[in-house]
Amino acid sequence: MIRTCGVILLCLSFIALQACSDPARERFEAAEKALQERKMEAALSGYRSIPKEFPQSRYAPTALLRQGELFGAYYRNYPAALEAYESLVFNYPRAAETPRAMQHKGEIHLIQFLDYAAAVEDFEGIRMRHPQFAGMDEVLLLLAKAYGGVPDPSRQLAVLSGLIEKFPESPRAAEGRWMLANVLLSQGKFQEADREFRKLYYLATDRKAIARARWGMAQALEGMGELSAAVEQYEAIRSDWDDPEYIAGKIARLKGRLRAR
Repeated sequence: MIRTCGVILLCLSFIALQACSDPARERFEAAEKALQERKMEAALSGYRSIPKEFPQSRYAPTALLRQGELFGAYYRNYPAALEAYESLVFNYPRAAETPRAMQHKGEIHLIQFLDYAAAVEDFEGIRMRHPQFAGMDEVLLLLAKAYGGVPDPSRQLAVLSGLIEKFPESPRAAEGRWMLANVLLSQGKFQEADREFRKLYYLATDRKAIARARWGMAQALEGMGELSAAVEQYEAIRSDWDDPEYIAGKIARLKGRLRAR
């Protein structure tokens, strides 16, 4: 019995020793410390070594994510950042870090390379494979911008409507409301645009936002041929607009068109 207990204690000690001496964790923690100390080369070197030397480690996906973020945000080496993110997505498809890597990929395609089709593919991939992703409101806003560049107006409108419906309290939904109203306006859907700008007007809490909403309403009313109502909106923002002379010119031209009727 004593001998058996001794063997058990020896095994437990061995397991504890193994847990304490995790080289991947030590490497990761050293890289994190280097990053905090702004030793970027050392941090990058540490992160890059982990998936190569310890591909089965639970730290490998996070190391790849950090690697991509360093390449993208600090070094501005976007091809290298994409390579890190793609490695993470391909090799660790079920990792918690994967949807964030896909989002960063999409952001690089959208913002840095203006490759809207590739960005759409990245963001739609998150919607399809990671529907519970915590950053889905941001993904939907980015996806709407990508659809605007393709362009695919119907899908853009659908994504914006989904964003506003699913995440009504999100700051991204607030930005999405403005985008939706302006997209409708640009497509000549003046009645729908007017409705959305009026919603924004009632939600606005500062003079600048109120002026923006009134401007959109005026544009929509002008598109519908309701010139008197448009003049009324332009008059209301004359003193709050960045370019009062431009507003004055708009009012004068519309009043001229009314007199010519």
